[in-house]
Amino acid sequence: MNRWLREPLLHFIVAGIILFAAFDVFKGTDSSADSQTIVVDRRALLTFLQYRANAFDPEIFGAALDGMTNSELDEVIESYVDEEILYREALELGLESSDNIIRQRMIQKMTFLLADISATDAPSDTQALQRYFEENIDAYAIAPWATFTHVFFDAEKRGADAALAAAREAKDQLNERGAQFNDAPGIGDRFPFLRNYVERTLEYVAGHFGYEFVARIEAIEPSDTTWQGPFESVYGQHIVLLTQRADRSYPQLDDVRSAVERDLATEQSARALDEMTRRIRDRYTIEIEDIRTGTTR
Repeated sequence: MNRWLREPLLHFIVAGIILFAAFDVFKGTDSSADSQTIVVDRRALLTFLQYRANAFDPEIFGAALDGMTNSELDEVIESYVDEEILYREALELGLESSDNIIRQRMIQKMTFLLADISATDAPSDTQALQRYFEENIDAYAIAPWATFTHVFFDAEKRGADAALAAAREAKDQLNERGAQFNDAPGIGDRFPFLRNYVERTLEYVAGHFGYEFVARIEAIEPSDTTWQGPFESVYGQHIVLLTQRADRSYPQLDDVRSAVERDLATEQSARALDEMTRRIRDRYTIEIEDIRTGTTR
């Protein structure tokens, strides 16, 4: 018996039996067996529908899924199964390893995943919110604005001198009768944009009249009855009744709290995402080679 136990052939046979048994055991639990099983559940279909529509709202798509007829649901399931089969077959062939589009989509999906994990709610710390608001106050500033109406005289249609003369005459007439905001219809020419500008930002006004016109608006005092001008724009001459003007101003935190909370939460999430990415990066050894010389730095 001792001689048989020392026999190399017996050792080989026993080792083979052990390896075969181990292979049989592991084969039964190998994940490759699962690669032939496609589980279709609600979560998989919701994900499938959202990515197909490139819109992500589980509640909306959940309601859509629940409202489908049996034939519509069968069609969605068939489409999902077809795509899943093609995806798994592509993985089996290793097609993802050399496809840059797939690489970019995987990077994008990982970024979305990390961003979702790092997303934070608005902070409850009022002091932190106030500090962020003060540090970024310019982002919440209220742009200067004006309320005015105008009468336009087209320089191209009338000629430059005639447009200027008509504007001066109309201003005198309107001031003589104390015309107010809505008392000048039918006077002048048709302007390409608006007649009345109510609480419009000066940047918006500049887009219609030009910045030189805005500079004139900024230089005059508001009045409910005094028409002023003529002021020249890129289109011609204008007489203006400026009733209100507000300089650049800054709100209180309570006036814009929801916006500040949202912006701070976004910034905190971005910082958390950067930190998570940095920690993942620290797990890797980075070797950068000079392409021109082949040296490592």
